[in-house]
Amino acid sequence: MAVKTWNTAPDYDEWGIDESWSCEDWIMWHRLLLEKFGKEKAKILWEYAYAKSGNLSSNLDCRTFNSAFRNYARDNGLDTYANAGIFTPLFEGYGAIADVSSGLLGGVGSFFNPKTIKTILTVVVIGAVGFGGLYAYRTFKK
Repeated sequence: MAVKTWNTAPDYDEWGIDESWSCEDWIMWHRLLLEKFGKEKAKILWEYAYAKSGNLSSNLDCRTFNSAFRNYARDNGLDTYANAGIFTPLFEGYGAIADVSSGLLGGVGSFFNPKTIKTILTVVVIGAVGFGGLYAYRTFKK
């Protein structure tokens, strides 16, 4: 984590390859601001800094693709769409769709993990060898 104290300046994602704050860094910074300034002032400072993110900043993905970040922001009354303007409803809707699809597709992802695939292939190979052996036995028995 890049955030150590409440007065650490946000590290925004700039053009090209660079280091920037992760979703967890933004959460940590808000927690540190809460300790130092209390709820209202921390909220104002955090929202102002978060809204300064550029349009293509990677930290803006936190508000749409990171459920833990969205839950933290919602639970603490933080507006992560202050710089979205008229597109706010679109982005908020996308976050909800991402939550639903990750919940529905989570089962598919857990089914297709490497351990499950290895088990399935093992069963198929054992079955094929078993049926192949029975077929050979019946063929040579005649």
